[in-house]
Amino acid sequence: MKKRSNFAVMKNLIHLVKPLTDYMILAILMGLLGHLCASFITIFGAFGILQVLGMWKGSLGFLFIGVAVFAVLRGILRYAEQSCNHFIAFKLLALIRDEVFQSLRKLTPAKLEGNLITVITSDIELLEVFYAHTISPTAIAVLYTILLCLFIGQFHVILGILALLAYLAVGVLIPLAVSKAGGDDGMRF
Repeated sequence: MKKRSNFAVMKNLIHLVKPLTDYMILAILMGLLGHLCASFITIFGAFGILQVLGMWKGSLGFLFIGVAVFAVLRGILRYAEQSCNHFIAFKLLALIRDEVFQSLRKLTPAKLEGNLITVITSDIELLEVFYAHTISPTAIAVLYTILLCLFIGQFHVILGILALLAYLAVGVLIPLAVSKAGGDDGMRF
């Protein structure tokens, strides 16, 4: 049996989400807005410090109200994102289980042993992690990075480029280096 690359496997798994695209877009949107709310709590805090130091002419009351609104919205948006992700995951798991068990029914004269069904079921359960915790967080990270680099870059282009380099180092280079250094340890674990 030919071994497929991780990328090929993920591509096939993502295609299964197509019927639930609306929920995936909603999950990504809610997650992106939630992350922006979390970031702007800190950003508004920095503006508050600048206002107290007399380096920014704005309303401190507006900043406090903004921080409170962002904090509440962050919780609501996080819940909405996770609800959408888990709806997608469990809906797809049900469809995959149905297809697998329909295929297994054809093999019933061979008297399938319980271990095989347990292994198949546990492998299907592992897909929940992929569908609920991989697709939309990856899309959110890409969109968030773009938006924050544009936001930071409006102060100065070099700052935006530095932010992009930092995001790429922390979000791509370091995880790839750690993954490579770990080799197959994670899979064996």
